[in-house]
Order: sequence, then structure tokens, then C-alpha cells
Amino acid sequence: MKKEHVFSVIFILVLWHIAAVSVHNDILIPYPLETLSRTLELFRKPEFYGAVGSTLFRVAKGFFLSFAAALVISILAERFPRFQMCVSPLLVITRTIPNISYIVIALIWLGAEGAVSAVSFMILFPVFANAFSNRLAGTDETLREVEQIYPETFFFRLKYRVLPDLVPEMLATGKTAAGLGLKVGIMAEILGQVRSGIGRSMNYARLNLDTAGIVAWTIVIILLSVGIDLLFSWLQAQRMKEEL
Repeated sequence: MKKEHVFSVIFILVLWHIAAVSVHNDILIPYPLETLSRTLELFRKPEFYGAVGSTLFRVAKGFFLSFAAALVISILAERFPRFQMCVSPLLVITRTIPNISYIVIALIWLGAEGAVSAVSFMILFPVFANAFSNRLAGTDETLREVEQIYPETFFFRLKYRVLPDLVPEMLATGKTAAGLGLKVGIMAEILGQVRSGIGRSMNYARLNLDTAGIVAWTIVIILLSVGIDLLFSWLQAQRMKEEL
């Protein structure tokens, strides 16, 4: 961690402690040490890992389904212009629909358990689709002219030109989409009141006016987001090493 980050964290903790002392009400602002103790306590509970695992599984399912669907549609749209004309209105519509509408509709159609993955899919799909489509649309015109002069099969182009060209965008967009999917998935868990998950635990803490518990789970979400970000950063670094 850089020195600037350390100073920022210390500064935030000092302000947090001053605010907690001023208010002196655990329901409004819990003390930092109390919240840290509650966070460490979570890691000692077996059900904690079950809740985290359930949430990550639901979000990962929506993430990979949206990734696969966007990849297929983007490749087909790049290859067949008429297909692109058909899917373009769909992408525009999916971008404009509010997230809360996705959540409410998914809860009605699929129930609490199925809604989380569905919501993650519907929100992340346009993110991936737009990123992949823009990447393919930016292909060098010289390369396109060469492909017209020396035509290859669709699968040959897919393997040696399209997919390698999309890998950087997959990692960059995946890094952003994974964090977004986690946040939206937990929101859907809270609204849907799932049987197990981070959202259920946070909702339970809310009902009990356990602010320290809510903040403790928020810290867990931040740690998960940082871990996901570091994973994709490592994958990007590995790819750059392979190119050298």
C-alpha cells in the first residue's frame, strides 16, 4: 500500500472516531474499534463463509452468462451487419432501463434466489456488449482490406484475429463489471431477502439497528471488491508479460 493510501485511511479513521465521540450513539455512528472488532468476529464464524460463498456464486453466474452472451452477440454483429442492425435497439434499451426496474421485475418472475443472477446478467450484459462491439468496430481498416483480399473462414478469423483482439477488452471490462455485479447482486439480495448471502446478513443487521454490523459487512464487501480488482490486475499483468 502506498504512503498516500495509508495517510488517507488514517485521516478517515480519525474523522470517524471524532464523529463517533461527538454523537456518542452506536446506532448512528459506531466507534471504529468496535466496528473492527465486529469485522474480525465475522471471519471467525463458519456461517460467514457460507454467506460470502452464496453471494459470490450468484454474482459469478450472472457475470459469466452476461460475458458469454455479449461475446457471442458482438462477434455475430461484427460478422453479419444485418444482425447488428437487429441487436442495436436491444442494447440501447438495456442501457436505459433503471437498475431498480431490473431488480423488481426479476423478483416477480424468478423469486429471491434466481433474481440475483438474473439482475447481474441484465445489468452487466450491455456493459460487456458495448465494450466488445466498440473494440471490434475499431479494427484497423487496413486489416479489413487484407481480409477482403485474402478471405479466411469464419472460425479462422475468430481464433487468430477476433478473440486475441478482444482479450484486452475482456480483462479491462471484466475488472469493472465484476465490482459492479457484486454491488448490484448484494442490493438484489437485500430487496429479495434471500435465505443466505451478504445481503441477508446486512438486512438482518438493519432490522436490529446494528450499525456496526452493517459497516462490518460493508468492509467485507470492500475487501472482496479489492480482491477482485487485484485478480484482474494480475491477469492483465500476466498478459502483458506474454506479449513482451
